[in-house]
Amino acid sequence: MPGGERFGPLKERQFRLLWFARTGSSIGDSLIPVALIFSVYRIHGTVTDVGLVFACYFAAGAAVTLVGGVLADRLPRRVVMIAADLIRLVTQATTAVLLIGGTMHLWQLAVLQSIAGACGGLFSPASTALIPQTVSAGRLQQANALLALSRSATNVFGPAVAGVIVAAAGPGWVFAIDAGSFLVSVLFVAAMRAEAPIRSATGHFWSELLDGWREVRRHRWLTAGFTGLAIANLGVGMYIVLGSAVARDDLGGAVPWGFILGAAAVGSVLGGLVSYRIKPQRPVAAAFGIWVLMALPAFSLIRPFPLPVVMAAAVVFGVSVVIGNVLWDTAMQREVSPERLARVASFDVLLSLGLLPVGYIIAGPVSVVLGVPAALLLAGACICIPNLGVVLFVRDVRAVRGATAPLRPSAAARRG
Repeated sequence: MPGGERFGPLKERQFRLLWFARTGSSIGDSLIPVALIFSVYRIHGTVTDVGLVFACYFAAGAAVTLVGGVLADRLPRRVVMIAADLIRLVTQATTAVLLIGGTMHLWQLAVLQSIAGACGGLFSPASTALIPQTVSAGRLQQANALLALSRSATNVFGPAVAGVIVAAAGPGWVFAIDAGSFLVSVLFVAAMRAEAPIRSATGHFWSELLDGWREVRRHRWLTAGFTGLAIANLGVGMYIVLGSAVARDDLGGAVPWGFILGAAAVGSVLGGLVSYRIKPQRPVAAAFGIWVLMALPAFSLIRPFPLPVVMAAAVVFGVSVVIGNVLWDTAMQREVSPERLARVASFDVLLSLGLLPVGYIIAGPVSVVLGVPAALLLAGACICIPNLGVVLFVRDVRAVRGATAPLRPSAAARRG
């Protein structure tokens, strides 16, 4: 790839503004998991309370993502994104003020972060559907890769930076920084002048949602993919819980587990770099084939390998997640009708990730019944077998072609 084209999508003003908006917001978001945990402890909460607040945040996002998809196909997507960011600016600023002032209660933290999570569920489908409107067709995969790369890079350093800020000044200041990141996002998104997609006639919410589901069903590779990804993420949820237990009992505690998670984050950065360059002829089949490798960390902990080997497996995990996601998102943006893309993206979030929290919940009981090694074997099997099966047995998955295939006419024009 010529040096001048290495960051080609950033030459296009509309995508450059979107990239700055998403990256600025990602910087703030990468700080929040650590700050949220220590906010609960700061107000004398328990481990159970930590789980409750996290559940409120993620459940709220999942609960409204279908609403976000309908709104983003009905209204200008920039407007949906700006509204979601403005509300999150208020929730995070309010959280910061209450924490810094020492007046925060647990119920207030749960409510505020539920609202923030719900706004994330509104923002995500609109943001995914906006990308093809901001970049020329030939640079779409590169654009997705750049967004994934910047998000991954912030996740490498964000937790450590958050820990330093929490230790030095308290968790409230982390939420203040997060609020500022949403202001940055609003300013850049407001400056965009992306071309509006062709919109379907506005109808009732349920009819529009059903229309989006028909679009999903029209692409058999999507329905098969959602099923495979749901089962795989069930295994990922189990691995995260069981892996931390193995690290505690057999590898030396929290520090080795932190190294394993850090290795996965480094892998995600590498995945962003690789996905910027590769152009497989069959991107969806390639994505599922690559996602098979996500099972390696779970298998490496069944009879724990030395820590460097487990970390190497975690690097592969991070690489495979990001490359697969970039190929999948790009295929979805190319193949799905532009006026229904946000609704399809919302189904993607809900169905693909819906079993992840179930994996968190069942990991403990399954390990009690089967033992931790067998439970990790089951987790790895849930990850690799559905992904491999989708590639081998769903012809439509192998039929989706890559960048050499033309975009739909309404998406093929160069975006401002």
